[in-house]
Amino acid sequence: MIDRTAPIGACGLSLCAALFFAAPTLAQTPPQPAAAQPAASAWSFSLGAGAIVAPRYEGSDRLAVGALPLAEISWKDRIFLSSSRGLGGYIVSTDAFKLSAAVGYDGGRDEKDGKRKSGKPNLLRGLGDIDASAVLNLSAEYEYSFFTAGLTASRYIGGSDGFTMTASLGAKVPVTDRLALGLDVHSTWADSAYMGDYFGISAGQSRRSGRAKFNAEAGIKDVGATLSATYKINDSMSLMLSGGLSRLIGDAGKSPVVAEKNQPSGMLGLSYRF
Repeated sequence: MIDRTAPIGACGLSLCAALFFAAPTLAQTPPQPAAAQPAASAWSFSLGAGAIVAPRYEGSDRLAVGALPLAEISWKDRIFLSSSRGLGGYIVSTDAFKLSAAVGYDGGRDEKDGKRKSGKPNLLRGLGDIDASAVLNLSAEYEYSFFTAGLTASRYIGGSDGFTMTASLGAKVPVTDRLALGLDVHSTWADSAYMGDYFGISAGQSRRSGRAKFNAEAGIKDVGATLSATYKINDSMSLMLSGGLSRLIGDAGKSPVVAEKNQPSGMLGLSYRF
């Protein structure tokens, strides 16, 4: 994504200042051969760490706090390894449009995560675990000025063996030369395999848990929004803060395994770009 945190014209002002202070020297000394400039590295590194707070599972009424690694390594803006996007590369990459494919990871769901507030019954008891899985992601993003529109198709290999599609609209606006604010709205559609595993109760699960069978059909499972702030401490180091709220809807919202339809989350992180 193009960095929109610098105010328009900052580069132009810096160039004018450099030419202004260089002018007397150029007038008083004969031209010298230009020094060879080091070749720009094909690699880009950004490493950091943070903390994240999120529901224990999709539909939980309890929040959990965990450590969050922040890593973004890329080669020639073509191949990337990212803690958020996985391992992948760009099929198409222009200033306005990017199409990428990547392999990520999904941690699945543990039955024990269904523990609730105030000693209420575990809504996942008797339903078993959902195994972790690899996730194949195909993502498209279009950017115009400060605005972006994205679409990501995800195929889960293992776990639910499901398929989801997430659409998003966002904006990132510079407030100062160091501070930028962002807003993202998003919604996810899921197929019957994903919905059945994460929000349904099968006949076998019904017998084991003693709860009524529930058939969760394919459809839009959530809508949500995220607010974010990025503060550049210096040219290399940035502080990031975000908070979001998603609401489970459709069969996901009606599911008997859902204790809370509103799903808040937050993140605080610090990263260093080499």
